[in-house]
Amino acid sequence: MSSRTFQCPKCNNADRRKLKEIEDKEKPALYYSMQGTPVFPKKIHCGACGHEWPKTG
Repeated sequence: MSSRTFQCPKCNNADRRKLKEIEDKEKPALYYSMQGTPVFPKKIHCGACGHEWPKTG
């Protein structure tokens, strides 16, 4: 994760240990790497309440 801090819009959790950046495989791949593996857009998952939202920026 980058140095940017995220905060859950649902429960206002800002604990970096409970916020995970995961791939959003429901959306199409952005591009394919040199090895041929797809690179998907990212979303943030809150471990406290289970809410997920797209990563922007």
